[in-house]
Amino acid sequence: MITSNRPDQQEIRGSIALNLRIVFVTLLSIATISIDHNLDKSHSFRERMEWLVYPLQQVVEFPISLLDWVSEKTVSTRTLQEKNASLHKKNILLKQKLQQQAAIEYSNDHLRKLLKASYSYGDEKVVIAEIVSIDLDSFNQEIILNKGSDDQVYEGQLLIDGNGVMGQITRVSPKSSTALLISSPNQSIPVQNQRNGVRAIVSGTGNSNRLKLNFVANGSDITVGDQLLTSGLGDKFPFGYPVGTVDSIENSENEIFATVSVTPTADLASGRYLLLIWPIDK
Repeated sequence: MITSNRPDQQEIRGSIALNLRIVFVTLLSIATISIDHNLDKSHSFRERMEWLVYPLQQVVEFPISLLDWVSEKTVSTRTLQEKNASLHKKNILLKQKLQQQAAIEYSNDHLRKLLKASYSYGDEKVVIAEIVSIDLDSFNQEIILNKGSDDQVYEGQLLIDGNGVMGQITRVSPKSSTALLISSPNQSIPVQNQRNGVRAIVSGTGNSNRLKLNFVANGSDITVGDQLLTSGLGDKFPFGYPVGTVDSIENSENEIFATVSVTPTADLASGRYLLLIWPIDK
């Protein structure tokens, strides 16, 4: 049997395949290294370009950013102004409501006093009237009421508030009437001192908060704090209604009569409602 020393063909093919594999792996490794190297260079180049371009990009974008900022601030300022205007309006409306509420409460309190006063006049007829116009000229001191002859109002009729005498009806029309307040210089009221019955005349001064007591001799029995009531004399005002309170007395040796100042009992300068009085004999 003869044995051959030449390599088997299958072995040769296996050796060639192995060598090819080695060459392929080697080439692949070289390519990979080359690609990585180039990528590193490309990355470095890109970084340099970004570093150079960035300032230019900022210069280009700055006007746009500035316009956006200005627009945002303008909108914010406008919005703030609108909110301030809205709050200011609401504040005014709230103040108006509070003032209206205070006025309503004052009117209600005034009406309660009038109703309470109306019960104290027994069988006398009383009607609540509303003041629709006022003339506080120092000489006239007149008011116009929403009651007239259709409501049986008559000239000379007494009107009071919840505290005392306010005045007297001077003119009457079907739907309204005019009254002269006791503060008018053209108005005089016969009164008497509630403490001692001494009689005198109270007249207006043109001042809603001040009356004067006339024809009081120096040294007369009158003191600060004395209450003055209508005396009923002269049929001008019914008897017994509060007129005012003595608040000062000045005696002079050179004058026959003392100067006596009186504060009205009624609130002549304010209030919207009052009472019209019909005495029992009317």
